[in-house]
Amino acid sequence: MLAVVAHPDDEAFGLGALLALLSDGGVPATVLCFTHGEASTLHGRPGDLHTVRAGEFARAARELGVQRVELAGHPDGGLSDMPLDRLTAHVTGLIREERPSHLLVFDTGGVTGHLDHQRATEAALSAARRAGVEVLGWTLPQEVADRLNAEFGTSFTGRGPA
Repeated sequence: MLAVVAHPDDEAFGLGALLALLSDGGVPATVLCFTHGEASTLHGRPGDLHTVRAGEFARAARELGVQRVELAGHPDGGLSDMPLDRLTAHVTGLIREERPSHLLVFDTGGVTGHLDHQRATEAALSAARRAGVEVLGWTLPQEVADRLNAEFGTSFTGRGPA
C-alpha cells in the first residue's frame, strides 16, 4: 500500500485506521507526504513547526506500523501551484520502488475541502493511471460531513451511500 497525503497528520486522520489494519495483517505500507505542514494553524507546542510536524509524522507512522515514510519539501498551502507532472513523477517513482498493489488517498474533494488535499489526490490518481495501480479513496458519509460542517463551520465534503 502506498498512501499519498498532503500534510503530516493526514496519514492518521481518516487513513490511520486502515493503515494500521493493513499493517497488522502483514501488508507493507509506505506514506508519501508532500509538505511538512508548516502553515498549520494548529501549533500547540513550542518549536519550529516544520521540525515539530516532521517528528510527529515519523512517530505516527511508527505507531501505525508504516514501514517507510517520505516527507517531501513542497510548500504547505501551495500544492495547487505546483506543476501536476512534478508531483505525479514523485508518486510514480515510489510506485516503481515499492510496487504497491494499491494507492490510498483522500477522496477527490479532499475530504476537508483543502486544496492541498485535492492536489495530492490528483497527483496520486494521475500516477496510478499511468502505472495501472488501483486506488482506494477515503471519504466521509454525506450525513457526517453535513453534521461536522453545521457544528464546527468546517468545509468537509462527503458522499452519499451510492
